[in-house]
Amino acid sequence: MRQDIYEEIIEPLDGYLNGYLTEKEIEWSELRWCARRIRNDGGFWDMRAALTPYYVSLLMADKSFFRNGNTDSMAKKSLLDLFEGEGRFAGRILSDVDIVQAAEKWAEQLMPDNHDPGFFLWMLKAMLEHDYQTDWKSVYDTLKVKLAKAQHSGNFKLSEMHCLLMGVTLIELTDHPREKKNELFGQFRMNWGFIKYMYSVLIRYIVGMRVENFAALAGTACSRKASHPYMHLFYKAFKSKCDTLCPPEMIDPRSGESVRVQAERHLQKMEQIIKTTPQSDRLNELCGILFPKVMEEVLRQSRPKTYEELEVAVDDLTNRYNKVLEQLTLAVKDVESDKISADDLTAAFLRFPTQLALSFFGSMSTLLAMNATWQKYAPMIQEQILAKQEEDRIFVNGDYVLEKRVDHAVEHVEAGGTGISINGKEIQK
Repeated sequence: MRQDIYEEIIEPLDGYLNGYLTEKEIEWSELRWCARRIRNDGGFWDMRAALTPYYVSLLMADKSFFRNGNTDSMAKKSLLDLFEGEGRFAGRILSDVDIVQAAEKWAEQLMPDNHDPGFFLWMLKAMLEHDYQTDWKSVYDTLKVKLAKAQHSGNFKLSEMHCLLMGVTLIELTDHPREKKNELFGQFRMNWGFIKYMYSVLIRYIVGMRVENFAALAGTACSRKASHPYMHLFYKAFKSKCDTLCPPEMIDPRSGESVRVQAERHLQKMEQIIKTTPQSDRLNELCGILFPKVMEEVLRQSRPKTYEELEVAVDDLTNRYNKVLEQLTLAVKDVESDKISADDLTAAFLRFPTQLALSFFGSMSTLLAMNATWQKYAPMIQEQILAKQEEDRIFVNGDYVLEKRVDHAVEHVEAGGTGISINGKEIQK
């Protein structure tokens, strides 16, 4: 090994990893600058040979890198920076490493304090962008077996790392070019906090979180504002499995309340979030890759309307209501001019469900309070509407109930030459 590499790079690294030097006693920026200088001075391959064992140790979560806890130390960050400086094909240095075993080793280090796997994701990012290669189909088959046993593992952090690596594997197994995979991986990394909620529901085991049950998981999802734009996805996934995840007989030991009752309360919160938060479809493509068997159903099923969709629906209904009200008002003028009869006007009201007809009647009575023609025929029209309402009542189990007529709708009435028509057929005198 070159003397300058040993003195300026390896010696301080070993000093920290072996506990002889503290993190503050090492000039990490100076170490990285020396590495760049040595590479540029013809020592590129010597540097790679010297540092490769450290890259492997970091990827395999050697406990020396976690002497001071699981926080991202300068040793980790500096070594990752050195790895990225290895060039375009640096990922191949680590291609012989068992990536599943590496994820499991990281789970061991992250488990005690339940640290976020963010740095492991940064490592994967650097590896993938620098041509890391492995048999992703074999990785998929291995993880599939492990995730099937997640409920029996009892290790929420290990299952989180398995899910995390499964997501990366599914992205890598797509036919997308490297640039697109990098983009999808970026979305995956930035939204792991939400994606692990989805994984928890789908594998029926809570990953990465110390919560007691799935109702508590749902509550956590509701409280996490970053998840709100994608709540429609989690809502359908959770609701479809709620009976299994939150059985009625399960009791929350802290509150003494049924977990199902808690889950239903959180479902209501989700519905409110969906209605009041602009929905984002940015994760649809990614989720379609990660959850191919369920996303089609999740996206296909009906869901609570978003706030924006509700606004559009209300505006549309209001516009159609006002349009029909205008037509009925014009029809009164047609009665005045003898273009149609009062019976034709009454028939127009009777085409609607009685509650809607009475609503139009009330609006007309306000608008045409001083109109003599309306005053003359209004009592007859109201009488006919009420008579129809009585006819619509049906006898069920000893009680009368109002029949729901769904075959009549506001949009069935449209303006015609005489002022009003029904289903496109103009009313004639």
